[in-house]
Amino acid sequence: MNDKEYEALLSSAGKKLGTSPDALRATLEKGDMAALSAGLSKNDKAKLRAILANKELMSKLKSASSPQEVMALLKGMN
Repeated sequence: MNDKEYEALLSSAGKKLGTSPDALRATLEKGDMAALSAGLSKNDKAKLRAILANKELMSKLKSASSPQEVMALLKGMN
């Protein structure tokens, strides 16, 4: 994933989470999962925990080459 695609992903995720891309980046860089999940519903928090616990999926997400690939991986886990 190049920088432009990463910025687009941060922007999209930030909108869904109700935060700015810069604040989301800082939260991710600190690894502050409590802050990241603070605005999520109980159901969405459970989904996030499931994603983070799935080592195979996390490996694939880290190596994704585009935001579209990230979304496809996440949709495929349902």
